[in-house]
Amino acid sequence: MLSAACKDSIRAMIYIAKLQKEGFKEKFISIHKIAEDLGLSFYFLSKNFQKLVKAGLLESHRGPQGGVRLLKRPSEIRLIDIVEVIDGMEFFNNCILGFEECSDENPCTIHNLWAKKREEIYNMFSSTTLEDAIKNIDKFSNVKV
Repeated sequence: MLSAACKDSIRAMIYIAKLQKEGFKEKFISIHKIAEDLGLSFYFLSKNFQKLVKAGLLESHRGPQGGVRLLKRPSEIRLIDIVEVIDGMEFFNNCILGFEECSDENPCTIHNLWAKKREEIYNMFSSTTLEDAIKNIDKFSNVKV
């Protein structure tokens, strides 16, 4: 499944997108604030943000007014983009049971079941943007980022 780092990065990116939608468009958002508001480790979040900056999804700025902001519009960043940067695409390519030799030609006992679910999950992450996630937050007031 997805690593904790990937889940935290997705949550943080949704949080940034939500704040930018609420008027922080031109401002950088403090990584300390993001980590504190989401209950995440500042150190690990910073490390993941470095990867997202390098991939062109975030922009960072140091200093008193520093922090991060999205480099693209929320409608242009798909959840799969974040997954690919943080975890890579192995989740969508590897055997769920961990067999290296598992394939369509040499399937494990649940290969066919997993292949269908894996495709559904991939399609969901590929078709869901940060903008879509923000809309879901707006629909449900009790949803936590």
